[in-house]
Amino acid sequence: MDKIVVFQTFYNPIEANIVKSRLMDAEIQCFLSDENTIIMNPLYTQALGGVKLHLFERDVDLARSILGETIPVLETSGEEEGEYICPKCGSHNVGYVQATKRRFGILTMLVSIALFIYPFHVKKVHHCFNCLHEY
Repeated sequence: MDKIVVFQTFYNPIEANIVKSRLMDAEIQCFLSDENTIIMNPLYTQALGGVKLHLFERDVDLARSILGETIPVLETSGEEEGEYICPKCGSHNVGYVQATKRRFGILTMLVSIALFIYPFHVKKVHHCFNCLHEY
């Protein structure tokens, strides 16, 4: 009997489904776990360790080779295609996510303290996952 392994984990369920669909198109049997829980309550993402993509151990090398293929892209400015480049290190590993530094504004903090609630508005910034620079 073949062993099922966790091939990759994702913090974004949409990205996990895209990769799963790519592998299913290549006729590699796989499934996602913890997807529904994270969709229902995104705050559980860290606690559960993200959405996990499972597949058979015999298919791991084939899946890596399929996902390692790159599609050539025409040279355009990053903003048009949704791809950003870090101004500090030049990396393409950039996402538009919740700020990790100075997440809440002053008004948000004052209202949340006055009403004893969790801050309701969080700043979103471009975050480089290589050098941790936010802009």
